[in-house]
Amino acid sequence: MKINSLFAASICLLTSVSANASIQLTIPGDVELLLVDNQEVELESSFFSTSSNLELENGEHQIAFRYNPVFKQGKDNIIVSSDIIISKFSASDKEITFKFPTYNSPEKAEAFNTDLNWQLIDQNNAAIPYAQSQLIHNGVQVGRNIQFELAQFNSTNDPAAFKEGMVTVTHKEIKNEQGQNTAEQMLHYWYEKADKETQERFSAYLLQNK
Repeated sequence: MKINSLFAASICLLTSVSANASIQLTIPGDVELLLVDNQEVELESSFFSTSSNLELENGEHQIAFRYNPVFKQGKDNIIVSSDIIISKFSASDKEITFKFPTYNSPEKAEAFNTDLNWQLIDQNNAAIPYAQSQLIHNGVQVGRNIQFELAQFNSTNDPAAFKEGMVTVTHKEIKNEQGQNTAEQMLHYWYEKADKETQERFSAYLLQNK
């Protein structure tokens, strides 16, 4: 019985340590978190709080987000939405949140896209080092496949590109393992988008051209 009790206690201790060994990321209400490690995430939030929380494993991560500060002008709320920001950082056992400059007007907040003067800070107000870039898309913004755009970005040598593990390319769990190139990603993407007849014709074409 003593051995069983000791084993059970050890399991509880390991579980407790494992649960605490993580990154706790707090997302304020003016941050639109789009992707984490090129995957969509569900955020935990409270009815009485303007922020949300996300637990991440210790190590390297990439986040894609927009900064959307809101300004009150008369009876209207003016939202200034930034370009999509890509940031890669590494941390262990930290409570991390975002820190942005204070703007007193929408016009001044427009400068954020150029300055990108924000920070990730831990529970001791110490800055977390990160690499960053912007996911620029020219033309119509509606209907963008941000996961696919980010997968293409991650195939570059940009300092903010994320190379670890498997990266989701589309919402249908088409995945890109290390070593795949952008052309291969696109083939997988359009194959999954096609109807059954088109897929069968494409498969027949591949068989004929081995």
